[in-house]
This record gives sequence, C-alpha cells and structure tokens, in this order.
Amino acid sequence: MGAGDMGLLRHWVYDWGGLNTQLMLWTNRSVSADWIGVARALSAIGSYWGAPIMGLLLLGWRAVKRCEPAALAPFRFGVGVLVAMLLAWTAKATFSLPRPSDLYANDMAWVLGAPDSLHAFPSGHAVYTAAVVACLWPLGPWPFRLLLLALAAAVGWSRVALGAHFPADVVAGFLLGAACVAATHGWAVSLKRAVDEWRATR
Repeated sequence: MGAGDMGLLRHWVYDWGGLNTQLMLWTNRSVSADWIGVARALSAIGSYWGAPIMGLLLLGWRAVKRCEPAALAPFRFGVGVLVAMLLAWTAKATFSLPRPSDLYANDMAWVLGAPDSLHAFPSGHAVYTAAVVACLWPLGPWPFRLLLLALAAAVGWSRVALGAHFPADVVAGFLLGAACVAATHGWAVSLKRAVDEWRATR
C-alpha cells in the first residue's frame, strides 16, 4: 500500500472525511467558561491514575457482596486494564498521531495544560473508562448500567472539550478498552481460580 493509499485510508477511517476535526472544533468552542470546570472534573474521574482506588473499591465490594460477579470483578479489572493500557500505549507510539492542540491551537477555545503523553490515538482516558464500565457492567441492574454509559459518554466529551483529543481518539479508546476486558475474561477467571485454590490451602 502506497503513501497515497495510506493517506486516503486515514482520511476516511480516522479523519472521517474531515468530520473528525469539525466535531472537535465545534465541541471545544461550544464549551463556556462555566462548563470548563465540569469538563476538567469529568476528565479527572476518567483518568487511569485512579486505577489503584478503583481496584481497592472492587476488592471491598468483593468482600461485601459474596457473589460470583463481585468476586470476579477485581480480576477482570486488573487483567483487562493492564492489557488495555499496554495496547493503548503501544498504539500511541506506533501511530504517533498528533493532539488537536498541535494542529489547531489557534482555532481552539480551550487547550489542556499538560497532556500525559505526546500522542492522541487512542485516548487513554477513554480506554480506561470503557474498561471500568465493562468490569462494573455485571454488578448492577439496568439503571446502574445506563448511568455507567452516561458517565463514559461524559468523560469522552470532556476529553474533546478540553482539546486533548479528536472524537476518533475517544471512539477508538472506548472500543479498545471494552474489547480488552471481554478478550481477557478467560484469563481473569483462571487467575481467580488460582487465587481461590491458593487461599484454600492456607
């Protein structure tokens, strides 16, 4: 595949025929000063730096709710998030796609201060958020699940609103995070079984 073919592929698959940039600029410019604090708070909620806290919460839930979904959740979270973030960092280094501020800083209303990495694709916040949603999905009824989806969408919006990502980065991150938790389900089950067997011999 030649350079022209690769450019055409990127134009339609990543740039969405130009819509990716237009949506980013529209979302970023539409955020008022009153809402930028909300966007920052949502971005912080979706940060993977909160993974240790989430892991502890799932371990606590496992101890309180003695059922199979709760017992498996910490293992799904640990394995799924680890694989998802490793693949996300690999993709960032491989594709090396720039952040919106690298290309359109003069056209944007808001620019995130200091991103965690130089590259945009995929969004690490979206990867982590989708992985968390996938792990929490079996733990509650439909109203709880709808709340998870709404929170994930809000986190995704915040990353675009803050000028940290294009919409395509967020969509790819959501797909990667959810797929990794689903794909590593068997590993999580095996790890849980091994831990349970080890604890039984203590």
